[in-house]
Amino acid sequence: EPQVRNQWFIKMKPLADKALKALDNGEVRILTNQQDKVFRHWLNTIEDWNISRQIVWGIPIPAKICAKCDSGFVDLDNSITGCKNCGGEVKEDPDTFDTWFSSGQWPFVTLGYPDNDDFKTYYPTSVMETAADIIFFWVARMVMLGIYRTGKVPFKDVYLHGLVRDKHGKKMSKSKGNVTSPTDVSDKYGTDALRMGLIVGNTIGTDMNLDPDKINAYKKFANKMWNASRFVATNLQDADLKTKPTLSKRDEEILEELNTLTKDITKDIDKYRLYMAAEKLYHYFWHTFADIIIEESKPRLSGEDEQDKAACQWMLYTGLKTTLLLLHPFMPFITEEIWSNIPGHKDSILMVEKWPSLD
Repeated sequence: EPQVRNQWFIKMKPLADKALKALDNGEVRILTNQQDKVFRHWLNTIEDWNISRQIVWGIPIPAKICAKCDSGFVDLDNSITGCKNCGGEVKEDPDTFDTWFSSGQWPFVTLGYPDNDDFKTYYPTSVMETAADIIFFWVARMVMLGIYRTGKVPFKDVYLHGLVRDKHGKKMSKSKGNVTSPTDVSDKYGTDALRMGLIVGNTIGTDMNLDPDKINAYKKFANKMWNASRFVATNLQDADLKTKPTLSKRDEEILEELNTLTKDITKDIDKYRLYMAAEKLYHYFWHTFADIIIEESKPRLSGEDEQDKAACQWMLYTGLKTTLLLLHPFMPFITEEIWSNIPGHKDSILMVEKWPSLD
């Protein structure tokens, strides 16, 4: 039952003005113009924030309440023993902080603000990724409280994803019975397939429909990756991979195309076009590397020209390990397993310090 009672408030306009200034100065960037407008609208129309909650569980508000005149006093160091207005007895305020007030301090509190080395090293962070529907509840408050306490924004870029809906575009709800468990999907199709299904075609800030048929398509892609990689690894058993042989004109063209793709994918990731990067890699591995390059290599691998065979092996080896590195952020589990089974690559794919040279 709603009740009219005294609450603790924060005056928000001074905090919002600093957040808007940081946005104008480019200190923090909200990805997509639409979400930037939403963010600015919230800050420009902000009202004072009631941060006290009358619930049992939560972080206690450091304040005292007079039992006689009901006055309230902030008491950060627990030093107030009597009412400043009437001299009456004071007691601890039973209210707790609003959840968003506590979680709004997450970026700097978890790093040990102000003296911990983690805070000095990692704050501000680079990217904040969360759901678009809590852009004000959490993101704006992290920005405002971060600037207030540390003098710096908590992160540089804000990447906001949409909601995952059912295959008909309806919001998932227990009452509707249309909730899909991600663990069930992972068990059936594989975690990598689920990851790709959630990324490809999913532009920033837009909702997406989770269709099991789409996830199943990427399960087939994972199977294609496994079989193609096994073919390459099997044909590398007798290869000398330490020295680059003389390559054919076709080999050079293949590696140059892959080099161009690597630059293209890197640019997409830097600009947060993850959906485009994932789709390009899907099409390249399946339709170019597996369907064309591997098929073209089969006569060369079984031929009698040892020099040509060595060139083909080196080209396949370089092409496979590069595509695995490119795919690893999207499909980490299968790429890790394949990487550990390539001759000369028993260490984790995460041990790679830099991109392989294709020159």
